[in-house]
Amino acid sequence: MKRLAMCVWVCLLAGTALSTVFPPEVSKEDVASLMRATEWVRSLDEDALLRLVPEKTGLRFTDCPNCEGGRQEGQLAWTPEHPDEVYCRYCKHSYPSPKFPMNKTLRVRNPRGEVQEYPYWEDSKGYRHFFLARHDAEVRDYLAESARSLALLWAATGERTYARRAALILFRFAQVFPGWCYRYDMPFQQKEFFEGDITPARLRYGYRTARWSHWCYSDLRQELIDAYDWLHDSGIFTDLSREKGVNVAKCIERDLFRNTADMVLANPETYHNMSPSPWTSLILLGRVIGEPHYVHEPVRRMREFFDRRFFYDASWAEGSPSYWWQVLTNMGNAARMLRGYPDPPFYRDPVDGTRLDNANISDAFPELERSRRGLLKMRLPDGRRVPVHDTWPARAEDPTKESRPYLLPALGHACLGGGTGDRQFQFHLTWSGGYIHAHADNLSLLVWAYGRELLSDIGYTHTRYHAWTVHTASHNTVVVDGENQSIRAPELGTAGSLRWFDASSGWVQTVSANGARGYAEKAKLYRRTLIVVNHDEPYAVDVFEVEGGRTRDYFLHGDADTSSLAETSLKLSILPTLLPSGMKWSPPLNEAETRMEQPGYPYGFLRNLREGAMPPGEVPVVLRAGNKAGISANLLGNGGGRLVLGTNPSIRLADENDAQLEKFQRAFLMWRDASANGKSLFAAVLDPFSEHKRVRRVRRIPVKGAALVVEVSDGTRTDYIVYSAPRRVAIPAGGLKAEFQGAVGVLSLNAGKVEGAYALGQGGWRCGSFRRVSQGPSSFELKTADRESLLIAGAVDAPPAGAVIRLITSDGWVYPYTVASAAREFGGIRVRVQELTGLRFDAAQKRLRLVSFPGREHQGPVRVEWLAPSF
Repeated sequence: MKRLAMCVWVCLLAGTALSTVFPPEVSKEDVASLMRATEWVRSLDEDALLRLVPEKTGLRFTDCPNCEGGRQEGQLAWTPEHPDEVYCRYCKHSYPSPKFPMNKTLRVRNPRGEVQEYPYWEDSKGYRHFFLARHDAEVRDYLAESARSLALLWAATGERTYARRAALILFRFAQVFPGWCYRYDMPFQQKEFFEGDITPARLRYGYRTARWSHWCYSDLRQELIDAYDWLHDSGIFTDLSREKGVNVAKCIERDLFRNTADMVLANPETYHNMSPSPWTSLILLGRVIGEPHYVHEPVRRMREFFDRRFFYDASWAEGSPSYWWQVLTNMGNAARMLRGYPDPPFYRDPVDGTRLDNANISDAFPELERSRRGLLKMRLPDGRRVPVHDTWPARAEDPTKESRPYLLPALGHACLGGGTGDRQFQFHLTWSGGYIHAHADNLSLLVWAYGRELLSDIGYTHTRYHAWTVHTASHNTVVVDGENQSIRAPELGTAGSLRWFDASSGWVQTVSANGARGYAEKAKLYRRTLIVVNHDEPYAVDVFEVEGGRTRDYFLHGDADTSSLAETSLKLSILPTLLPSGMKWSPPLNEAETRMEQPGYPYGFLRNLREGAMPPGEVPVVLRAGNKAGISANLLGNGGGRLVLGTNPSIRLADENDAQLEKFQRAFLMWRDASANGKSLFAAVLDPFSEHKRVRRVRRIPVKGAALVVEVSDGTRTDYIVYSAPRRVAIPAGGLKAEFQGAVGVLSLNAGKVEGAYALGQGGWRCGSFRRVSQGPSSFELKTADRESLLIAGAVDAPPAGAVIRLITSDGWVYPYTVASAAREFGGIRVRVQELTGLRFDAAQKRLRLVSFPGREHQGPVRVEWLAPSF
């Protein structure tokens, strides 16, 4: 039996497959659609079909110089009806074109040593347009998908003519592929074709040296491997081998598949968001052609990938839900492809000596499911992913039935929310750092209520206004001196720090975070606190404290999904520009041109400006989304400063078309403070409304000893919200004598009686005979840590389940965790956390090291703190 088993695997390794490994899910009902999809390739004679397969490498990114439509050099398309040309989807201009003659030629020697010619048209700036190479890329992809469809037709019908055509396409690709030049193909960058064969030492960083796709991650084409697998049982490769005089299956495996797979694996692994994308194809190929190395290597990299690129709360390093979804989807695809895989008998991986028997990646990596649960939280009620950082704003999941508050403590994102159905509301605050695909958006706010994103974050775009979406000024945060927050490497760090998060009360939720690392050279203080109060209809008190810089601009931007308006009763006059004096502004030419280091540049995107002086007291500004919903921002100033209203590009409604960008605008407000002392406290009551909502009255009450006291009344109930009262202060609460001390307090009165009280921080409320006592922060030293728990030395009372505790290092970094359970044991309190700890702590050496992303190390004692609310 052992001898027979080994013979089977020897046959497989030699390229003689025994049978289909993954039978296709296809039936007679699919035949009609497959016939339509392959109609054109079936109408051609075999010689004409094979002449279509390009003998030279193609290019994905080729601009249409005839118009400004589309984006990212992706305007040109191809159809079988006009097989010899490509055309622009927007202006319909066709290429080759007499208007843009390809009268220059690039000559390069391919990996076989043959000279290939690539004609091009060159514009006045010397930028080259390879229209024929774009044509070849379109035809190449079309034929690859056609081969897959023809193989499916064979599986559904048993008709061998379909199998033959699919096999001929595969064989022709195997014949020409070794002659395709390696090249560098990126938008808005001069295309490069490389001489000769490429050794691993000559590969560009980040898989950018490729032959099929624009990067090598996608060079191993799954549709071709599928077709090859599904044709195994047809016998067509044996027939073609006799006809062609060569082993056709072996040629396809060697010259097309192994050639590509080995080059993919030769690239230095960067553990990028695209890293999992070739793993599915590699595992598929390894199983189809019987090559265990192509299975083991992705599994090995997956193990490393979890440790290097996921936070301890299982969220993806870049903070973008779109890229988080992409990574998990590709990892899930690889896991499904691996499921049930057995290594050949007696096989041991030569790299690490492992075997895979009946493999199940989900068992080996339970973090996958934990990560999926975290990603599912980051969505708006309509099913879209929360559009922070580079996140596409299109709907991605089913709408939510209910909104609940949540915290992603390692990532640095919180949602305060509630409600069901069309009554859901969400207030998002983000303080994640800059780890690729990030925006300069520390302490940015997003608000959803009444079925709309009332304060929006634009999210991702590939248009030339990409620059606007990443600048700090396009977000609902504060800009210092017109400059962007820094986005730096993980080891330097721009992430904020959580101060507190509490959503344990049924009617008050609050979160507070520091974000000064984003303005490390500018701001001594940069922190934001949200206090959401929800009786039946929610509102939030927003407090933003800044110290540093000459000017500090508090931005709120309206809904990006509709043409929003900004309204105020304050008298305003036209303001020509907010650009720095003498700056000559021009819009970016393409996506790559961000000008992040140019102070004041993003203010050129602000249009239709009106300004006025901010008086003392309350200044209501309405950002209205359409006719039915909006948000009232009741600005609470002490006098001084300027209010600016205007519009800026909303991007989303342009539908990724550069030519449409200026047509669609969203409203914004900017509150500028240029106080000579460099200190600002921006405070606002953010009150979402619909057409039937009652209007609340808002009043700021000056109270010495408290940073902010606000009265909010709906005519029946009156709330008193206090922020930062280190000592007990008197609050004029109607006719009652009220006192408060603590970090956050909310006192709700109805008909002159206390209806509810909330307190966070040392102190609490007194109001007549009413008392609400709250405790100050509990602070103890971390003694030990393991994978799932922390041992806190000296603690008397354990933090309750659901509480958020913070590990605070000697150099000021904060790592929050959510308590799952806590119990006393010898030496202190053992706290089990909902997340993995993601750290190693050497108590003797006082050294803390993150084993999860981003892998920081800290020296010195570590404190553990938490706040216990009272309500």
